[in-house]
Order: sequence, then structure tokens, then C-alpha cells
Amino acid sequence: MSATIVALHGFLGRGSDWDAVRAASKADAHWLCPDLFAPGAGDLLAVPPFGGKAWLAGYSFGARLALRWLTAHPDRWHGALLLSVNPGNFQTEDQREERGQTDRAWARDFRSEAWDVLVAKWNAQDVFAGRACPLRGEKDFDRAKLAAALENFSVADQFTDPLPLPSRLTWMAGGRDDKFAGLQTSMREAGFSGTFPVVEGAGHRLLTEAPDAVAAALDDLVA
Repeated sequence: MSATIVALHGFLGRGSDWDAVRAASKADAHWLCPDLFAPGAGDLLAVPPFGGKAWLAGYSFGARLALRWLTAHPDRWHGALLLSVNPGNFQTEDQREERGQTDRAWARDFRSEAWDVLVAKWNAQDVFAGRACPLRGEKDFDRAKLAAALENFSVADQFTDPLPLPSRLTWMAGGRDDKFAGLQTSMREAGFSGTFPVVEGAGHRLLTEAPDAVAAALDDLVA
């Protein structure tokens, strides 16, 4: 019997961002890769329908959303692969306030700024430095959903309790992604369960920079 994998893309992402990982995966699995920010897409907290229990995978914003799903619906998941994720636990109050202000400013931009200028500015952030940026067309996104996600799902407001999470977790970061590789160490030392692989030579965008490594980690988890 094949497994079910629900895979969540990052902010300003699409379900097709998982295509290279799906192509490299050897798992006998049925994949659900929703477009979270497409026009007509549903509530971000609404888990897509599937039978039985599934495996969950998420990248960046999608991984933070996955943590919420894992906590809210623990009986629906066997475990999860979480890529380039910030669980929200290791911020000072000043850092939370600064991040909240930053996300609210981005939300205003996503509601009003010219699309091409906006996408270029988003991709110019330090966390994405030095890597090719995926093409993003305005027609594929609902700006109001993007802005609302920044306001309502900011990492400034996130704190992940490790106790309710399933034990079968893989937390992955790129070796060139200093902040998120450092978060891996903090989570391990704080008692988060699971394994914490680091992909040497890769940065933040693991779906495009290291799809083979991501697929291998997911295959190991599902197996």
C-alpha cells in the first residue's frame, strides 16, 4: 500500500516547487502538493483531505505551517520532514518585535507594490543570496493571502512545543545557510526529537539546490 505525502512549499512558492524532489524520490507514495497562495486556495490551517494517516513535508514557511498542523492534528501524521525551518523558540522579545514589524511592512508591500519590483526585493534578501531565484508570475498568487500569511503566521508569533510532536521527524538545513543550520543545533540541544542532517554546499532553498538529498531523507523517513 502506497504512502501519502503532503508537501508544503515556502512563502511565495507553489506546489510544483516539489517536482524535482518527487522525481528523485523512490518512495511508493501518493503526493499532495497544494498551492497555498493560489487564487481560490483555502484556509492555511485547513488540512487537505486524505484517507488514513500521512507523512508531512514542509519547506521554510511551509515547514512552520507543518509544525502547526502537527500540533493541531497529531493523529493524522506518521511524522515529518522539515526543511529550513525556524520553530520560533529562540528569539528574544526585541527580536520578536523587530520581526513582527518587518513582516507587517512586507505585508503592506505585497498588497500594493509593483509585482516585479516586489519579487526582486524579496529575492534580494540575504537568506537567498547567491542562488538562482524561481520565476513567480503574479497571476498564480492571491496578494491578499500572501499579505495575510505575513501578518497572521509571522515567526514572531510562533513558539513550538516539542512535546506533542511525533518522534519520527527529520529537520534539514543547508550548510551554507548559517542561521538555519545554527537553529538545528539549538533545537537538538533543547530536546527536540528526530534527526538533524545538514546538506553541505546548499543554502536555504533546499528544494531547488538539493532535491536529491531532500528526496533521500524523505525516502528514509517513509521507509
